[in-house]
Amino acid sequence: MSVTQTAPAPQRLAVSSTRAQQLPLYRSVMDQPLNAPYRAGVLADTCRELHTSPHATLDFVGALAGLEVSRSAETALLSIDKSLRHSADPLAASLAWLQPLAGSDLTVAAELPDARQLPAPLRFELAMMLSAMGQSHQFLQRALARLPATLTPALLLRQALDGNLQLFEEPDYRVLLPLIDREALLAGMLDLVAATERLQKFVSTEPHLPAVRWSLDTPMGQIMVDTTGQSRHHQLKDPLLVLDVGGDDHYEFLPRSASHRISVLLDHLGNDHYSSSSPGADPSSATLGFGILWDTQGSDTYQGGQHAQASALFGAALLVDGGGENHFTASSHAQAHAIGGLAVLLSSTGSDSFNAQTHAQASAGPLGVALLLDPAGNDRYTLDNTPLIRPSPQLAGHNTSMGQGAGRGFRADATDGRSTAGGLGVLVDLAGDDHYRAQVFAQGSGYQQGLGILVDDGGNNLFEAAWYAMGAAAHQGAGVLLKRGDGHDQYLASHSTSIGAAHDFSMGVFLDEGGDDQYTLGDLGLGAAHDNSTALFVDGAGNDHYRVNASACRALGAAYLTEWGSLRESLLNLGLFMDLAGRDQYPEACERASNQASWSSPRAWPLLKLPSESGAGWDGTVALPMPIRTLTSMPPVTAEKP
Repeated sequence: MSVTQTAPAPQRLAVSSTRAQQLPLYRSVMDQPLNAPYRAGVLADTCRELHTSPHATLDFVGALAGLEVSRSAETALLSIDKSLRHSADPLAASLAWLQPLAGSDLTVAAELPDARQLPAPLRFELAMMLSAMGQSHQFLQRALARLPATLTPALLLRQALDGNLQLFEEPDYRVLLPLIDREALLAGMLDLVAATERLQKFVSTEPHLPAVRWSLDTPMGQIMVDTTGQSRHHQLKDPLLVLDVGGDDHYEFLPRSASHRISVLLDHLGNDHYSSSSPGADPSSATLGFGILWDTQGSDTYQGGQHAQASALFGAALLVDGGGENHFTASSHAQAHAIGGLAVLLSSTGSDSFNAQTHAQASAGPLGVALLLDPAGNDRYTLDNTPLIRPSPQLAGHNTSMGQGAGRGFRADATDGRSTAGGLGVLVDLAGDDHYRAQVFAQGSGYQQGLGILVDDGGNNLFEAAWYAMGAAAHQGAGVLLKRGDGHDQYLASHSTSIGAAHDFSMGVFLDEGGDDQYTLGDLGLGAAHDNSTALFVDGAGNDHYRVNASACRALGAAYLTEWGSLRESLLNLGLFMDLAGRDQYPEACERASNQASWSSPRAWPLLKLPSESGAGWDGTVALPMPIRTLTSMPPVTAEKP
């Protein structure tokens, strides 16, 4: 077959009732599965180029969502800057920009500090930030204008995060997803990030920053400024704008009011502690709104429960940590999670740890895009079983992880007749010896027209999971794991359908560029397709060791159908295994696999040569047959002389 014939039943996606919700990158990899490693590599290269600018990274995430919004940081703030420079008091003028957010007259002039208490240029920069909030809120109003007033944050949390959606309940958030003006949502968040980025650059470069401690309660939330450098305990409810410079601070976030829509917290310097126990309380979570938490330096601790640490629900959320060795702990829907919006977590070059149970660490639901980007460090990503809060249908004693690069939708046949396409979850780690541990659906996995991508760009890494992990997918999902570099890696999948595996019209792709690697699989993987899917496994170089615990050895280039006697028998089911260099060790039970050999998967119907039994493996010495980096980053290719 040709490369263009490797897609799993593309006509099914073309006529799907959820086609309008399918994200463009998902469609691309489903249409050309063998091109998925290149697309994942280009994505990682772009992240490497942009990661020092949260604004540029968010703009890129918007592009991944299929949104065409051209809004530079300079353009977004130009009119605000010009207007405030002509005002008698920019801080007072900025509160006028907040009138739409307040919903009522805002008369606080008497409470404002004078020019001696809050001098320029800090006064002007705070005014710029508050004015940008007012402008972003206008975009937010446009983005959510078509949603009914009955769609409250509490209802969204119950339906979308808790999964407690009553039969025939109205409103139903799944039906309302297409009503979000996602371009307006992105534009408003870009403006807010641009203003925060400007304020961050100011406080980090201003040589004569005045020592100011000022707070103001407004109808939109609390404004708090502390540049004294003291270590403090801040207990905050509905923070609108928080700026703290210096000190080892402890932030405690109280339950958020239903009407609170925008929060920005910028902490410069110090080893800080952020804690919240209520869903959506911390500033980096957003429900029907925008949220930003930016910590510039220091080794910090983030503690949260559900809906925390860059979690967007019908909104946009950003968490930036600029330095130190940081620890993130949450329960679910956290650490870059999005439904009906955008979520970005930019971590630091230190050795960080991320801990949660479910739907976390680059996890995206319907019309959501979530990115967790870590530039360096020996990091640990853990999606644990304790406590058991979302038992997996595959393994009742394991949580459904749905993270570390996971996209998921909802299947009508499994719920109440309403399907949704899944989102895009992307985890990119650019350097370091990292440890990934998860349970079911993780590490580049997709479910129900969702796409999950994990790209690790170097180091000696350990990947552990149970089922549907490491480039795996189910039910028209797509999963990609790309490991670049020559690190010596270990991949341990204790159960099934992992390490380049796909089930039910899905696509699973796994590629490890080099190194002496160890692979342990329970059953069905290492290039195994099941029920009309496309599965690809590629190991580019090194002396590798393969172990398959199931005696049937449904692995190493295999294709199987659950049942015969239907149209499925005539549809493609493609499982490919390729080991491209080195002296490798294969399981004794997998008799057909060996060094410097090619083999085909056993067929139940050999004389019919059905496309549903297209499985093959190859071990030899050859260069990677597909690019995994931007083509122009490679040495130039010169034309041969005639």
